[in-house]
Amino acid sequence: MTPDNNIIPPPLPSEYHQPVSYGKKIFLMGLMCCVLMFGVLTIWIMSYSRESFNKEVAESIVNQWGKSVYIQGPAVKENLDSNDWVRPLKFDCQAEVETKSLHRSIYEAEVFTANVNMSGAFERDSLQSLGDTVVFELGVVTKQIVKLNSLKICEKEIPWHKSDDYLFVKVNLNELPETITFSTAFDVRGSEALFIKQIGENSTVTINGDASNPSYNGYSLPIERSQTHKGRFAAKWEDSVPDGVTYTDNLGFVGTNFLVGVDRYQKVERSMKYSFIIIILTFISVLFVEIMRKQPIPLLNYFLVGAALIIFYSLLLSFVELIPFGFAYLIASAMTVALVSSYMWKMLQSCKLGLSIGGVLSLMYLFCYIMLSISTYALLFGSLLLFFSLAALMYASLKLKKYDTCNLS
Repeated sequence: MTPDNNIIPPPLPSEYHQPVSYGKKIFLMGLMCCVLMFGVLTIWIMSYSRESFNKEVAESIVNQWGKSVYIQGPAVKENLDSNDWVRPLKFDCQAEVETKSLHRSIYEAEVFTANVNMSGAFERDSLQSLGDTVVFELGVVTKQIVKLNSLKICEKEIPWHKSDDYLFVKVNLNELPETITFSTAFDVRGSEALFIKQIGENSTVTINGDASNPSYNGYSLPIERSQTHKGRFAAKWEDSVPDGVTYTDNLGFVGTNFLVGVDRYQKVERSMKYSFIIIILTFISVLFVEIMRKQPIPLLNYFLVGAALIIFYSLLLSFVELIPFGFAYLIASAMTVALVSSYMWKMLQSCKLGLSIGGVLSLMYLFCYIMLSISTYALLFGSLLLFFSLAALMYASLKLKKYDTCNLS
């Protein structure tokens, strides 16, 4: 029996002829964005948890390596228990710093090693009131010293004696000339900061080395400072502690904090702040394509695209624990753009539209990376991103055909 080609199929139900309600669709897309933000929140909680554990591991590394380094001295005292001290007439200290990262599994801590050279001079007359035998004392946590040279006084080398918090030697003043010169050098290791007390009546302190993000702090700011793009920095102070300051006072210290800056977990968390904007702009781009092609796209497809944008942050968090942030961001964004572009290509049966959506998404990720890299101008670039996005949408809206009021209600 052959089929009858003249048989007319029954009409489709009336709901299939109803126009797309874009107003309702936009409302549902807004709700969908809010639901997707719970996924971002989950990844943020995961990042915060892993960051907290990283800080615990870093603190453990720092406790073994050494914390902030404070150096004061040398000064001359009558004995180790005396509170009276005489500071040098001239004091010069130079520190060469080298920073590095210590790793434990996938976690790391920023530490440094500093080579410290100091020299200066005392006038013997200023020391006479302390007696014939005096003590040269240099305040520093001796556990953090990894290499120590002798104290050279008037070209005579005298080995240091160690206590927990200072170095000291006893000297007979009767064996010394009117101007007592001194010099010494040692290597010290620590983390976070290096501070040196401007202990002389005329003091010069110089700190230079390699550090990505040094911050100068203390009793006064350096009179000279410089930093290159390669991470090389130099700072110089010329000042002295005011009269009346005791040897144990915290006044007079100058130095450098070695800030890690925005670490990898903080960058991941900062990137999540832009997730809502990226999702919204991507959804609007897809909606414009839908309207221009008069090809309805189910909300499920929107949700899957949004899920891919959320997975980006999970990928970023996973990669950033293994490789530098820049490479992690590049790989995660490339994977996400490739996934969304190919999905739109297959769904719309148009290579051009798929690549166009991928291009828009790539530009948004590029702007976000720039904002993460230069935090000082993040607000400016964020505003520019919104401005150009709005301008592009306004221009694209001019190409839309006018729809019936019922279609847009």
